[in-house]
Amino acid sequence: MTGSSSESTAAYYPIRVVASETGINAITLRAWERRYGLIEPKRTAKGHRLYTEQDIKLIKQIVSLLNRGIPISQAQAMVANGETLPDSGTGVSKPSQWQVYREQLANACQQFDERALAKTFDEVCQFFPVEMALRFLFIPFAQQLREQSTHSLGPARISLYESFLYSRLAWRLSDNSQPADTRVLIANCTRDSEIDLLFVALLVRQFGLGITHLSHLTTAEQIIQLIKECKQWPVMVLQVERMPDSNHVQQYRKVAIETGMPVFVIGAAMDAHPRLKEAGLIPLMSDDLQNAALTVRDIIEGMTA
Repeated sequence: MTGSSSESTAAYYPIRVVASETGINAITLRAWERRYGLIEPKRTAKGHRLYTEQDIKLIKQIVSLLNRGIPISQAQAMVANGETLPDSGTGVSKPSQWQVYREQLANACQQFDERALAKTFDEVCQFFPVEMALRFLFIPFAQQLREQSTHSLGPARISLYESFLYSRLAWRLSDNSQPADTRVLIANCTRDSEIDLLFVALLVRQFGLGITHLSHLTTAEQIIQLIKECKQWPVMVLQVERMPDSNHVQQYRKVAIETGMPVFVIGAAMDAHPRLKEAGLIPLMSDDLQNAALTVRDIIEGMTA
């Protein structure tokens, strides 16, 4: 804006609208402002931030670069200078910020250093949306650890990492600062780690859907009774056994039949997917959790269209 005339006619948006439009939550936007001076929003008389269309465009450009692994400080400079992404075919490219963070997580898990894990986690979540951090760091690193599970102390490192992440991420599902009209019920029907279920739930939230999270073991009968008494969820996501036996499959089939709801299941091995589909369930791919979250969203949108 170049003068009072343009300022008086410019459209201004509160931070909640900008967060919804860009996918960057208000906490992250404020952190970017403090540390990098990325955006300098105007303020109301009461101090509330107001953003312009140009601000929103800039934030979207930054997000595009972050998705490509460009550190935020470098992304800010590139946008300011009108630069494009560097050509990876010329010269030696620097490691992306995601690679740097992944190495930090690997070192922390190698040494069983929870303080180092916490330091990296806190820094990542301060400057990146949690959904982005899940897609580009926390989930890929969890898969990396699982691939190394046959190594010495591999299972112990997986347990350390998943327990740490669960304790830091589960509370985010109870954040109702952005109320959602549509909610998804998620429940663990096993005694196994439910970290992948938590990942899917958090990824689903990025689409403006609310989450009702039943942690720990929940039986099929309990879920059926819950739905009969409280019909507020159009779909549910259940964590099931890796290789569910015929009795388990029949229990989950009963949930789908008696509730009349789409029932997504996660955690099952690929070999079990045909049996689950025959039972009227919708298996989700554990090796592509972002796509799993998209599948849940698409089904819901199809039901409400």
